[in-house]
Amino acid sequence: MAEFYSSGGPTSFVDRVSASLGIHASQMKIVAVYTGSVVVEYEVTADDDDSDSADAQLRSLETSLNALLVSEDGASIFGAPVLSASTNDEI
Repeated sequence: MAEFYSSGGPTSFVDRVSASLGIHASQMKIVAVYTGSVVVEYEVTADDDDSDSADAQLRSLETSLNALLVSEDGASIFGAPVLSASTNDEI
């Protein structure tokens, strides 16, 4: 946890992940950070008020995020190796 915060903590996490997803950092919100290695809970929001477009955008972001989680670059994007992840409560 100390290493997470010494390397920029939530701000760096949001910056790296949002840049990798191609979204503005304001579309990400850190909900919680706690130990267990380091667990970061966050939400990603669409940048459009049109619900149909927002739904499509979020589905696309979910696909991109899942690809990042299993990619070789995942450790550098998330700041550490990803040992476990869930999206919409699915592991």
